Amino acid sequence: MKTLLSLIACCALGGQAYAARLQSSNFQYGAAADANMKSGALYRVDLNADVLRGCAPGQPDIRLFAPDGAEVPYSLVKAEYLKKAAETYAAEITGYKADSREAVLEFRLNGQFLPVNSVELSVADRDFRKDTELFGSADGKNWNRLVSAAIYDYSSQVDLRRTRLDFPGSTYKFYRLKLRDTEEQPGKGKTVSLKYDGIDLNISGGKGLKLRIDGVTARTGGQDSVVGIYDEANFEPSAAGENKDNTSYVVINKGLPFDKVEFVVEDGFFMREFTAWYSDTGTEDSYRRLSGGNIFRFPSGWPDGERVSAELSSPGHGFYKFVFNNRNNPPLRVKSLRFKWLRRSVYFIAPADMPSLTVAFGRPNTPPPAYDMENFINQGNWEKRTAEALRLRAPVLTAGYSPDAPADWKSRTEKRLLTGILVLMVAGMGYWLYNLLKKVTPPSA
Repeated sequence: MKTLLSLIACCALGGQAYAARLQSSNFQYGAAADANMKSGALYRVDLNADVLRGCAPGQPDIRLFAPDGAEVPYSLVKAEYLKKAAETYAAEITGYKADSREAVLEFRLNGQFLPVNSVELSVADRDFRKDTELFGSADGKNWNRLVSAAIYDYSSQVDLRRTRLDFPGSTYKFYRLKLRDTEEQPGKGKTVSLKYDGIDLNISGGKGLKLRIDGVTARTGGQDSVVGIYDEANFEPSAAGENKDNTSYVVINKGLPFDKVEFVVEDGFFMREFTAWYSDTGTEDSYRRLSGGNIFRFPSGWPDGERVSAELSSPGHGFYKFVFNNRNNPPLRVKSLRFKWLRRSVYFIAPADMPSLTVAFGRPNTPPPAYDMENFINQGNWEKRTAEALRLRAPVLTAGYSPDAPADWKSRTEKRLLTGILVLMVAGMGYWLYNLLKKVTPPSA
């Protein structure tokens, strides 16, 4: 009995101590990068759509292998970074006057400043449209016009607002801003309106309204912005249809990640809310909600007349369904969709001189790796590093593919062995108890 227990303990400890690394044969696909790589040099491999389509969501199942089969540590990075504006200056408002025809706001920049090319108005009001003229002056007496443009807000109906004026670089210290109600277009009547189910906008909205301008900010180099490098692909729906609740849908089954979706819509004008769903199998009851948004297109003559894209993000699933709320309108005619995703790249340092590298992928339920490389190249600094780009060949199926790592095979073998030992132990104990009971003298009658 003691011998059996000792054997069980040894097998269990041995299974915990052994943990083999994954091999390229444990991944369904492989793509080779051929180059004369130098030991210690930094390299980059951009992951194309064929690679991303074969990965699990979020790309945790990517591994790099050297020609000798050794695993090469890497860092996975999305091609996105923050580009900061050079300077911003809070302007001093020096005057304001208004009559029934126009309002005039005057402001100036104090101290030393670089040339500015935009001003942002801090406006508390909603639902307005004003035509503006911005003038600049070096002495506050002689004025030169910098730009004529409209500012507007339709936020009670749709996410559409503009309170920034852009113009060529200016070194003027003094500025004068004139604001007027939008002029009526000849032959168009007193207003230009769009009335459609769910939307009622009017470009003469806010007529006569005195805007509450709380401040003015001048900028050099524009606003802080997030810069991204995108890859993209166009798809026609694999399925489309209508539901009984006045909704319609399209299905895409390409299995790619995305960070932005653009809709190619044939309708002349529309405004629709939509909900995006995802699934890994495509069965009707398997879809889960991803996000939602709205798209619109206004008739000609409207400011910023359309938005047919949405900032949606998905790590990559097999199927996507986009459901549109048509209300009482005809179903939206969606011709195709364009997926855009931030370029995914792997950065690595060559461990030795080598002629090639294999990018292996396609192993569901593989946890992401934890490499030291992520401390040196990551989302916060990748754009500051210089790496030689390598080109991938087309992915191929892995010969002798088996998703089970050596550790998995050993673990299953040990489990079978332990099960057999336990069965023998239970049988031995049963036999021992049986013999023991036979030796017990039965009581006399």
